[in-house]
Amino acid sequence: MAPRCINVSTSGLVATYSSTRSVASDAVEHRGLTASSLFDLHASGLYRLALAMLREPDAAQDVVQDVFLRLLAHLDGGGTLENARGWLYTVAAHACRDRQRRLWRWLPWIAERDTRPAPESPDLTDGTHAVLDAIRALAPRDRLLIALRAQGLSYQEIAEAAGIRTTSVGRLLARALDRLQTQLGQTQG
Repeated sequence: MAPRCINVSTSGLVATYSSTRSVASDAVEHRGLTASSLFDLHASGLYRLALAMLREPDAAQDVVQDVFLRLLAHLDGGGTLENARGWLYTVAAHACRDRQRRLWRWLPWIAERDTRPAPESPDLTDGTHAVLDAIRALAPRDRLLIALRAQGLSYQEIAEAAGIRTTSVGRLLARALDRLQTQLGQTQG
């Protein structure tokens, strides 16, 4: 049988699962939320997290698809979701880290090797690019913590997604933000 798709046209994300699934499993509910509604609520945020960590749109889309396929498998297996948002972001963070380990794509930016010419006139988005460049220059854990916090996750949810103790989140996040500020100062000065 042909796969059934849930499409989100604005971001290009697609989650597929077999049409051999029963109608009852399609409507697996937890606190009134179906897998489809969880996709609608969280796919764009998960995509932004994955994009911030992986820096590749196609890889970020793959991670989002994997997260929702894992969600469907988790629910079909009788798993429960006490905190659906936290569960989704935790799975996404782990998927990104697994992909990073597998592909070893994290190469530091070295100014001497960057041969791109500077623009003749300043662009309106130069400030945005400076912040993104500063974030990209951070260590993977710092990027992860900042990206999770930017998505509005609580310290508990960040701890679960990052695999660290809840009591350490505030300190580690503050240090990550300090390093980001330092990076911004270096790129502007």
